[in-house]
Amino acid sequence: MNQANLGKFSYGEGKYLYSEGALRHPQEYKKQNGLYVETASLAPLESTNWILYGGLEYLNSRKEEVENNLTYGIKEYGSPYYFFQETTGLWNHQNYNFQVSGANSINSKLTLGGYLNYDTNFYFRKTDTRNELTALKILAKVALSYKLNQKHMLSLALSNEFFKTDSELGNKFPENNTEATANYYLNTGLGSYIKNIDNGFESKRSIPNLQLQWLFKHNNSDLSIESSTGYGLERWIDKNIVRVEENDELTKYNFFRERLNIYYNSYKTNKLVALSLNAEYLKGKAKVWDENGAYYNQNFTSTSYRVKTEGNILFYNQFLNKLSIGVNYYNKKQLDLNYAYQFDYQYLESEISLGINKKLSQKAAFFTDLGVLYHLVLDMEHDPFAANNIFVDWIGNKVANYTDIDTFNVNTKIGVDFALKHNNKLEFSITGDYLKATSLSSSEVSYFSKNEDYLSLVAGLKLYF
Repeated sequence: MNQANLGKFSYGEGKYLYSEGALRHPQEYKKQNGLYVETASLAPLESTNWILYGGLEYLNSRKEEVENNLTYGIKEYGSPYYFFQETTGLWNHQNYNFQVSGANSINSKLTLGGYLNYDTNFYFRKTDTRNELTALKILAKVALSYKLNQKHMLSLALSNEFFKTDSELGNKFPENNTEATANYYLNTGLGSYIKNIDNGFESKRSIPNLQLQWLFKHNNSDLSIESSTGYGLERWIDKNIVRVEENDELTKYNFFRERLNIYYNSYKTNKLVALSLNAEYLKGKAKVWDENGAYYNQNFTSTSYRVKTEGNILFYNQFLNKLSIGVNYYNKKQLDLNYAYQFDYQYLESEISLGINKKLSQKAAFFTDLGVLYHLVLDMEHDPFAANNIFVDWIGNKVANYTDIDTFNVNTKIGVDFALKHNNKLEFSITGDYLKATSLSSSEVSYFSKNEDYLSLVAGLKLYF
């Protein structure tokens, strides 16, 4: 924080979100509307060496037509675990997110810092059956930076991300539904699942992480190289098991994640040139408790790679004030060992964007950002035939069909800035994002057509003070 080119700032922001369309991952929502509020501030403490940052976010939204997924919004890091059911559902979602960080320069060489993020989510599902889910994520980090000389600085950070969910399943149906019971399943792989789940579970995930960074400053440029290494464990716990001789941990998912980030900035009189390279490797293994044999049986593996490079040029006080180009490569391999069911895919994304700023008067300015992204599927292998069960019918085939679609995405942000008294500023903006298919899956059965698309709109008001 004390090395960033940031001055003191505070802002408050409100947004209205709306999106709708059929060209969407089958286990994501097809329609959303909601309200989002955020406020944040960064400032040095007078007569001290402290710099503090604090932020607060609140989201209240309604998500419709989420297929099968009864633990919506918690699947991360390649984990296969979630509850599912055949029926499409409606979710109400509330999110509260608080974060605070600080940096204290002990002397001319040593800086200590800390970060805390407290993020809570509450989901409830109202269509066909009742499912409630609460999720809590806490990320805590401590850091130390040592300035070797005017050019070189080394940093070390230790953190841990703790994540916990508590789900409640029930059999409350709308009046027009005559069925007496609901069938729930816990997904444990690609085609592997545990059926006849009567109640909800707890899930817990912990990810200790080590970050190392080297920062090099020379003349009007800087170079940052950062390595981040994390080991995670996720467990699903049966709340009904209370006897000591029984194993209440039904599943385990271990994973290793390595990230490498490289940033280069060159500061000129009239522009900033920023280059970045981001790479990530993730490998996970899932195990399910075998009650008869009293041991964990490994049944799922997942490996993914991601490499993204991007270049930006920011022009100061120019009509064309931003030009950006980026390329992103992703490769993911999944295997269910019970059925030899594999699901592998890789894609390439290329993106270009530009920004325009036009002064309308002494107190008003118009701005717009326009970007185009093309998503090209390089390869997709989906072999579900050994499993051939309800997972394949309800989930597997649809997900594979969606994953095999080439798309283009157009996004734009249009707004006006108004200068206020005391250097305050008011910003009004509308953001649009449009997704359209260019090439569908070559499979015999298609769940999507070329005339389907997805549109997202966000209207926002932001006050800098």
